[in-house]
Amino acid sequence: MILLSTSQTLYISLAIIGVLVVIFLICLLYFRNIYRNKHARELTYLKLSKICEHNDYLLLNDYHIDFDDKNKGLIDHLVISNKYIIIISVFSISGVLSGKFQGEELVNVNKKGTSIVANPINYNINLAKRLALFNDLNTSFLKGLVVINNDSSIKIVGHNEQFKIIKRKELNKTIKEFDKENIKNLNEESVIKFINKLNEENK
Repeated sequence: MILLSTSQTLYISLAIIGVLVVIFLICLLYFRNIYRNKHARELTYLKLSKICEHNDYLLLNDYHIDFDDKNKGLIDHLVISNKYIIIISVFSISGVLSGKFQGEELVNVNKKGTSIVANPINYNINLAKRLALFNDLNTSFLKGLVVINNDSSIKIVGHNEQFKIIKRKELNKTIKEFDKENIKNLNEESVIKFINKLNEENK
């Protein structure tokens, strides 16, 4: 039978506790990422709600819009700030996302491997075009944001000041940047007309 001194017993106890803490933290991070990836839409909505409440913006959610007779699109969120109507599309994408800004497809590399995904930027742009046409709205009053997971890395070649792809944590900063642009504020009457028509079509 091996007898340990008090200091040895304390050292071993602390080492075991340290290992258990490390295992716990690894598990916590692992399951937190799973949760965040699975609930990307809910987490984006909660973040947008706080942003809009703090800045007195209007937040609209889940609007369907017809691309043509057969194809429909879903607008996840519309943020109406002082300067723009911002179309927000949420995609649960992790890992490295690369390709051309308006290419047909992008490459997504993550722990599961490599996959080809339809370019979500194009989807967001098409929503904006259809929304502008549908409401007889000038596209210059529209901005588009594609929101992906925070644990992603965006390596997109090319850019567009009107449409962006960002991580969820960049939402607040990006919307504030839009609202700082040196243009006239949105006309309140036009905004009300826009919302009423959108609500009428989504009954």
